Order: sequence, then structure tokens, then C-alpha cells
Amino acid sequence: MPNTYALHQALFSFSGDAWIEDASGDRVFEVDGKAFALGRTLDLLDRNGTVLYTLHERVLSFRPTFEISRDGSTVATLQKALLAFLGDRFTITLADGSELEGKGNFVDHEFTISRGDSIVATASRAWFSMHDTYGVQVADDFDDPLALAIVIAIEQLESEEDRANRVSPFPDGGGLPG
Repeated sequence: MPNTYALHQALFSFSGDAWIEDASGDRVFEVDGKAFALGRTLDLLDRNGTVLYTLHERVLSFRPTFEISRDGSTVATLQKALLAFLGDRFTITLADGSELEGKGNFVDHEFTISRGDSIVATASRAWFSMHDTYGVQVADDFDDPLALAIVIAIEQLESEEDRANRVSPFPDGGGLPG
């Protein structure tokens, strides 16, 4: 049976600090954002404060990219597809060379991460009645913290793109006349 977690929208604040609860409502992971790091850097911590994974956004990259590392070694590289005709897609390359694919409606937190035909994680806002919370289910045969780190990286890239695409209400893109 898949493990279910609750992620809170506060995760995408300026610093990125937040917590993740299990199906029982216990805080099992914490996200610690590094507000002053070059590029976006987040640590996924267990309940004892031990860093499980570090997520770091590459600053000078042709495509939006996050690297996920453990103990200083990259375990996954997540990149947004340049061309996606039916919604956004992400390619996640694992350290062993295998690939995962993220696809769905990322803005509404309704997406899956799959390895071939097998779904390794599903994110959905529909599982919770609170607007600022959405759930993530992780398949039994996949590393839960790594799946959560991938979901967080996708969310970071999507929220960053959303902020960049907001249109100014002013025709010239500027603010009020001075």
C-alpha cells in the first residue's frame, strides 16, 4: 500500500521552510530553505534534523534544472522539458542512468511521477479539504524522501515560472507613473 504525505503550500514561501506530515498527521519531514544561497537551495530533513537530501537549483542553466543530492553526491537531476504540447513535463535522471517522468497539471498539484508504466508518486490537492494542503502518495518500492524531494523540486520550478509569467496590469509592464 502506498505511503501518503501531506505537504503544505507554505512550503513555497521565500525561505522554503515547512513540514511534511504522514497519514497519521505526525510531522515526519521538514524542509529547510537557504534564503541567501546562490540559486535556490532546500534541505529535506527527517524528524531528528538529519539532512536526507539537498535540492539545489542550477543558476546558469539553459533549461530550468534542480539537482538532488545526498551526502554530496547527485542522486537525481530534474529538468523541465523545453517543448511540451499537452502540458508541462519533467525528466528526472537518476544517478544509475534510469529516468523518471513527471507529467500532469502541476499548477493544480495534480500530477504523477512514473518509471515507464509504473507510477512511483502521485500528487493531488483533491485528497485534502484545506486549500493550502495537497497529498503525495509514494509507491512501496520507491524511496519516500527521494519522491518527496522530486515533488518539491517540481513545485519550486513551477512556482518560479508562475511568478515570472505574471502579467503586469500596466500596458508598458511598469508600475504607476512617478
